[in-house]
Amino acid sequence: MKYLANTTAVVAGGTGSVGEGIVRTLLSEGARVIVPWRSEEKKNVLYRSIADEDRDRLVFRQVALDDESSVVSFRDWLEETEPRLDLAVACLGGWYYGYSLHNMPYADWQRIIKNHLETHFLFGRSIVSLMHKRHHGTYVMINGGASKLVAPESGVVSIVAAAQKMMAKVFAEEAHGTEVRVYSVVAFNPVKTRDRGVDAVEEWLSADDLGRYVAHVYRRQVPNPDAIVHTIHSRKDLQ
Repeated sequence: MKYLANTTAVVAGGTGSVGEGIVRTLLSEGARVIVPWRSEEKKNVLYRSIADEDRDRLVFRQVALDDESSVVSFRDWLEETEPRLDLAVACLGGWYYGYSLHNMPYADWQRIIKNHLETHFLFGRSIVSLMHKRHHGTYVMINGGASKLVAPESGVVSIVAAAQKMMAKVFAEEAHGTEVRVYSVVAFNPVKTRDRGVDAVEEWLSADDLGRYVAHVYRRQVPNPDAIVHTIHSRKDLQ
């Protein structure tokens, strides 16, 4: 049974190593999935990873998610061409290692803020506003254990991850009383991807597992469906 048949989803960061698993899972569940892309190479890698029977429901749109005008144009395109938008997933950012905060170059700080926080704001503002306008939609921000823990020489990731989680809470509070739902899904441990195989632990979630959990949250089939923040530690949490 295709639990997401007749739904439309957008996955920002869908060409990334974690995002591609979310895209695959939503497609396998029957959703039509729109993926903004910037890198032709990553776009092609994602396409090749999709099952043949799901490819006709995969839609690509070239977007620079760190550029306001590009994101606004994407939002306008969605409004004009997509009669409904049921689910949006923001899987943006990555890891950083190299400097303690007191030694961190300003250029690195600016890059992390732009790639990890500004992109979330630009995409979230555009999509959540469209959902408010239509009185319908679920918005999910993917986060990690850094939102709770601090790692030496990577502390800036914890700063932006905590801010991302608060952003989800603000979006959710401002949607109170509407038909728009906003969640933060926190994958506490590293996620197994194509690029992370040797050091992976069996109990860790795969990128596709994380996609399944997103689908559970969308369908409100989680222990506390009204909670804004959902932390998932291992594959056991999918049962």
